[in-house]
Formats: sequence, C-alpha cells, structure tokens
Amino acid sequence: MKLFRPIFILLGLAALYLSCQRELFFDTVSTGSLKKDATGNCQPAVIGGLYTMDSALNNTNFIDVQVDVSFGGTYDINSDTVNGYFFHAAGNVKKGSSTIRLFAKGSPKTAGTDNFIFTYGNSTCIHSVKVAGPQPAVFTLVGSPNSCTGFFADGTYTKGKALTASNILTIKVNVTVPGFYTITATTNNGFSFSATDVFTAAGIQDVILKGTGIPLRDEVSTVTVSNIVSACTYGITVVSDSAGKAIFSFDGTPGDCINYAVNGNYYAGIGTSISNNTVMHINVTKPGTYDINTNTANGIVFTATGSFLISGSELVTLVAKGTPMREEQTSFIPNTGTQSCNFIVNVQPLPPPAVFTLNGAPGDCAPVTVNGFYIVSKPLDNANTVVIQANVTTPGSYTVTTNTINGINFTASGVFSNAGLQNIVLRGTGIPQVTGTSTLKPSYGGSACSFSITVQ
Repeated sequence: MKLFRPIFILLGLAALYLSCQRELFFDTVSTGSLKKDATGNCQPAVIGGLYTMDSALNNTNFIDVQVDVSFGGTYDINSDTVNGYFFHAAGNVKKGSSTIRLFAKGSPKTAGTDNFIFTYGNSTCIHSVKVAGPQPAVFTLVGSPNSCTGFFADGTYTKGKALTASNILTIKVNVTVPGFYTITATTNNGFSFSATDVFTAAGIQDVILKGTGIPLRDEVSTVTVSNIVSACTYGITVVSDSAGKAIFSFDGTPGDCINYAVNGNYYAGIGTSISNNTVMHINVTKPGTYDINTNTANGIVFTATGSFLISGSELVTLVAKGTPMREEQTSFIPNTGTQSCNFIVNVQPLPPPAVFTLNGAPGDCAPVTVNGFYIVSKPLDNANTVVIQANVTTPGSYTVTTNTINGINFTASGVFSNAGLQNIVLRGTGIPQVTGTSTLKPSYGGSACSFSITVQ
C-alpha cells in the first residue's frame, strides 16, 4: 500500500501540470465578455490613427477594447463592415482582464461618423469612428505660370453649339502631396472645363477635364487652367457655324509629306494611346471645321477634328487609334477632300516579355490613383483610368489585366524601356451594373495586387 501512495501523488501532480499546460498554451476557445457601459458603448476604448475619406488604412489605424476573460484560450474579435472598412483581431488570451488591439482594414468611402458593433463570443459593444474628408492635394500645373505644357483639347468648338462628351481637355500636373483636388479651366467665351477627384500618389500625371457650356464667339479663346497655387493658359479655336468645312493642304502634297513628326513608339501587338500621334504642317486657304482621317493600315488609323479660324500656316495633331498587327514601315494618307500626301510610321517588333512585380502585391496596389467617375449604367470612357506602379527588373513588353466585376474591367499593354519603378495606366471598359464598392485585381505572371472602385 505504501508503494502505490507515491504513484497516486505523481499522477495527481501530472494531472495538475497538464491542466496548467492546457491553460498556458490556449488549445481551446476562450470565453468572456467585452467591457461596456450601461448604454452598450465599449468602455474603455482607444482609437488610433487618422481616418480619411478614400485613404487606405494601415497598422496605425486600430481600436483597443477591454475584455474580461473567464476562461483563457484563443479569441477572434471582429467588427461589422461599415463605410468600406472594419476591425479585426485574433490570438490567445489568459483568464482575467486584458486589452485587445483590433487593426483596421479597408478604406473609408465617405466622410462622417461610422458606428461599429464589436463581437467577442456572445458579447457585443459599440463604438464610433470619425472619418475626415480628404486632405487637399498639393500640385502644380505643368507649364505654369506661362503656356500650359503637354495639354491636349479634343472635339470641335463651334459658335452657338453646346459642348458634348467629346469636348475634353487633357492636362498635366505635378503632384507633390496626394489628396483631394478640383481643377477648373475657364474662358470668357461661354464654355469651361472642370475635374474633381483624388490623387493617391505623387508625380507627374494626366488629368482629364470635361467641357460644358456654349461658345459665344468665333475666336481663339484663351483657356485659363488653375488650381489654388498655380495657373497656365491654353488656346482653343472656336469657329462660326457658317464657316463650313475648311479647305487646306498638307506640306508635301501631292507627294511625300514633309515637316511632320511621328510621336510615340509603335509595337506590333501593343495598342496605341494619345501619346501616339503625328503633328503635321498644313496650309489653310479657307477657314472652317475639319475632320481628318487617314486610311486604315496595319491595324491603325490616324484622326483629328477641330477648326481653323484663319488662313495660313497651321499645325494639326492626328491621334493614332488601333493596334499594329505586324512589324513594318506603314504608309498613311490623310484625307483633305482634294490631293494629299503620305507619311511613314515605323512599327517595331514586340520585345520579349518584361520581368516585374506589381507594387503592393499580394495586398493592396501601392501607390494607386483612380481617375474618373463611375456611375451606374454609364459606359466607362477615356477618363476612367487607374494608375498603378511596377518594379521592373528586366525591360520588355507587358499586358496587365484585371478580373471583371460589376460589368467593368481594366487592361494595359505597353513596353518598359527601362528598369526600376514604372507607372502602368490601366484603362477601364464596360458598364457598371449596380452601386457599391468592388475590388479589382490586376495581375502579371505570379504578381497581383488589388484596388477598389466605388460606383455611384
């Protein structure tokens, strides 16, 4: 009997040790409750970080809540999702009173006060978070305080005729501090342009301003583009409706065009953009409107619309559209209604695929700039672009695509000529079907990141 007594003692100690170990290593789900006041507010609770409309949250954004744990173990505390973001924490906790830090995820979509419900087991409490409006961006207009540089006006401007969706003004800005912006472009001739959105990254960027109004006079209207700290000017020709079609000829007619410049790179299999254009010298003999189209060759065509107010020497920019199909020197002939000339575009072979990763992968794309407005049942247009960044190790060709969600998707194709950090401009297509926020994921090879689009 004396022999078994020590054995029973050892077994008891072992059971006590295992019980302690079970509590120590938290191999079960903890139980307890969130501390709160009589009205259900989490007490005490500490909010960390700044919460700003359209700004992605990070590890500086959190809330500390208090819990009374009756049995230690694992925990998983969540909030509901409000205004595009939520709070979450998971881990282990001992018996007793503890402070749990929940980190925020997502991006607030609107300014105001958001009320969250926090849940721990069967216990809940509530707490509010204030979201500020976006901070104003700091940027300058490229070319200020003189003539705007790198700007492009699209569409025809005619006295007495209202501007349409084709009347847009593309400008260049240099952003030093991302944030909310409003840019206006005004004239003293009855029409104007404007854009309001958010810059989410620094650097030189294109902004598309949409035109409104009705031109009052036929003239070269001075357009003053301005923000809070800078301004520059640009000239847009407005013609009289009675002017009719212009009569003009290209330098070099009727043989090879002369005094022209082909801008941008042309690669077989890579779609053209606004940077692919040809600037041509012409001689106007009768002012009026013009609508120039070249022949379609090797998958691309050049076009230009606008007006000539006076006779004499002028410049006209023909913008390329389409995707070159093969490597070759391709000839184009712009129409004038009479004799014309021809110019050559050198289409290069598609380089080998580039090697790069998307910045922010596999999480949120960083930085990311979402341009344009997204409205239910309104087709996306040239203003709907998203700028992301790639870290290029080997230059070459690329095609980046997103998933299709809520009727829209984004794509980009091009060629990186240098290594290092490079921008990718994704262009949207499709028609949004419903309101709300959707997550799109651009990918290239095994690299992918994500960004959000809110449809109004």
